[in-house]
Amino acid sequence: MDIDKEMLKGHIEALLLSQLAEQDRYGYEMTKRIFEKSGGSFELKEGTLYLALKRMEANGLVESYWGNEEPIGGRRKYYRLLSKGKLRLAQKKREWRFIRLMMDTFLEEGNDERR
Repeated sequence: MDIDKEMLKGHIEALLLSQLAEQDRYGYEMTKRIFEKSGGSFELKEGTLYLALKRMEANGLVESYWGNEEPIGGRRKYYRLLSKGKLRLAQKKREWRFIRLMMDTFLEEGNDERR
């Protein structure tokens, strides 16, 4: 599907928080999952990812730690969701439900007027 990728940029924090609600993850793992779950339609750039994670950490939503394993290429930095991050994710979910309801309402209304 060809979509305007700018639409997703305002929701990167929610995408990352939702992944961390499942389990602790490292950066590349999150970008890979987003790419796969989008069917290859959306690729989160490394710079965008780490700026978002740094901002989220500064705001007390997540914390980072170094993993114990040492795969080829060095240790991985993992991110963990904190209590404040769980609250923010709940807020983002409420906002998304409202946005989706509004869009569905008005887009369907537009279809009804043309009939």
